[in-house]
Amino acid sequence: MKTVFFMYNTGMENNVEDLSFENEFQKERIGFTRKGALILIAVLVVLVAGVTVAALLLPKPTGLPQFSEVMTSNRGSYDHPVYGTVDWVEIYNPTDKDIDLSGYGFSTEIKHPFRYRFPDGTVLKPGEFLVLYCTGGTAASDDDPYCTGFNLSASGEQLFLVTPNKVEADEVFVPALDPDTAYARTDKGDFQITIYPTPWKANRFE
Repeated sequence: MKTVFFMYNTGMENNVEDLSFENEFQKERIGFTRKGALILIAVLVVLVAGVTVAALLLPKPTGLPQFSEVMTSNRGSYDHPVYGTVDWVEIYNPTDKDIDLSGYGFSTEIKHPFRYRFPDGTVLKPGEFLVLYCTGGTAASDDDPYCTGFNLSASGEQLFLVTPNKVEADEVFVPALDPDTAYARTDKGDFQITIYPTPWKANRFE
């Protein structure tokens, strides 16, 4: 009996030792997994932070065209000889050099920046204006390449101008506008509503 008891007791001790070893192994494994996860998170944070800082440090592109004036409810302030009283967007070259607009995109949706694409050979000289006719039923053609094929909303619209490689050249949110009023850029660079629309010309506010 003693011998049996001794052997049985030894078995229990072995089991306890095995369980203790297994528990320690599990703890070490869990600890290693947690350390690995923390290291991975730390690396991702550093990478994201690095990309963010790099983006902030990168200089903004220069020599880009910009929105100058927008009309989203044209009733009679401008009458196109073919399309009549259509919505329009004016693009301006604020630089002292020519800007080649070939392949640039204009859109009301940043996910679809090329709803309208400027045709090849479109060059905007320094201080020059270009008007796009936002006609819902007429797309660009050889006869008039500056028809967008879509209208603008008089209740408010976000406009995007992008380079051929999808770099944002300019962006503006146009608020709700009354008929025959325009949203125009001032000399300070901000936008104001004006009752003096001036397509193809310098903006006027009074």
